Amino acid sequence: MQQSSSSSTVLIIGCGVAGPVLAILLKRKGYNPIVFEKVKELGDAGASLMLMPNGLKVLDLIGLADPLINSTIPLAEFRDQTSTGEALGGSPLLSMLRERYGYPAAGVKRTELNLALKRRLLCEEEGIELREGWRLVGVEERGGNDEVVASFDGGRTASGSILVGCDGLKAASRGLVLGKGGVEVGGGEFTGLTQTSGFSPTPPSLSSSPPALLNTYGPSAHFITYRISPTHSSWALTLPSTTPSPESWHLYNSDELAAAKTELGEKFSSWCSPVPELIATTERMLKFGLFDRPELQAEQWFAGRCVLLGDAAHPTSPHLGQGANQALEDVWHLSALLPDLASSSSFPECLSTPALTQIFTAFAAKRQPRTAALVKGARAQGERRVVTGGAEACRKRDEEVRSGWMADDEKSMLEKADGVFGEPFLVG
Repeated sequence: MQQSSSSSTVLIIGCGVAGPVLAILLKRKGYNPIVFEKVKELGDAGASLMLMPNGLKVLDLIGLADPLINSTIPLAEFRDQTSTGEALGGSPLLSMLRERYGYPAAGVKRTELNLALKRRLLCEEEGIELREGWRLVGVEERGGNDEVVASFDGGRTASGSILVGCDGLKAASRGLVLGKGGVEVGGGEFTGLTQTSGFSPTPPSLSSSPPALLNTYGPSAHFITYRISPTHSSWALTLPSTTPSPESWHLYNSDELAAAKTELGEKFSSWCSPVPELIATTERMLKFGLFDRPELQAEQWFAGRCVLLGDAAHPTSPHLGQGANQALEDVWHLSALLPDLASSSSFPECLSTPALTQIFTAFAAKRQPRTAALVKGARAQGERRVVTGGAEACRKRDEEVRSGWMADDEKSMLEKADGVFGEPFLVG
């Protein structure tokens, strides 16, 4: 099946976080976006994610920030402790975010966010086409490079003026776009860490205190938890492993869940609250391996009429909670740089290959340094959290965490926060 070409058509690969938001913003500028998703029907997927002010600003542009914030419990503080319950430090910084940036920090279920975005995409007001069950297999440019043609499984094709790859960590678009530039793409390199995540009813030890992003550091393990609704909390346990685990999410069935709760419950029974309670009452659990990929230089983010964003361009580990937020920043910058076709007097020349090259160059130059620094910061955070060198190594790690909190006064913490949460635009 051949989709007829249109110079205002944008082929958006991926209906995760970035794809629907980009589609909505581009339609408002006169484009005809089509979103393609390899999954036949979006449903229950993944664990949770942290929405920070920089990401919520962008979601507010399509009217989703307030519903998401109201569905959960915004966070008020950071707290770090050892597995024995010894306090390592903390800060009320998270309680200051709404006043300073207009939005709080809020944990949400990934599925809840994905389905909210899908509903918004398909609502009568937006009416954007979504093609589920379309798996990208090839990309080429035709007509003297005036259009890009995407090939999908089943012999299906679609053509447009621009292709945007935002299909996540294991992006098909990444390999195809890099391949257009003559770059070979290999698989990710296993970091030696796995993460097991779960959803549990919030125990009294957490519900009776200010909602926190709580880190617990112990021997050869790290545990993090935060609220994701008025009744439930999300948690993630990072552990070392000599055997690579699959990078994709594996959702435990009922038998696997029962076995994992028993195994982890025994292993972490001596850890302080709330770790044992959260494991014991887990209603859902999944596991995945953490992988590294080579950093892309700015000029590798695009080729011809194709451009990457989000994890397709800068895949990151989850340790800073910025993956979705950085994808949303990408969306805002790319949509802002693309011309407004509704008011442009130079359409379609404004979408010529040379014009798009200028736009994509500016986009990548703006975003690559920032995302590269955050990816490195997330990697370093993960390496610091899990130490395997015995009691002395743990003591040293704990002291580094404690010293980090003691070294930062409120002014320096706010300055650091401004560098992350002040983007991608100022509010008010």
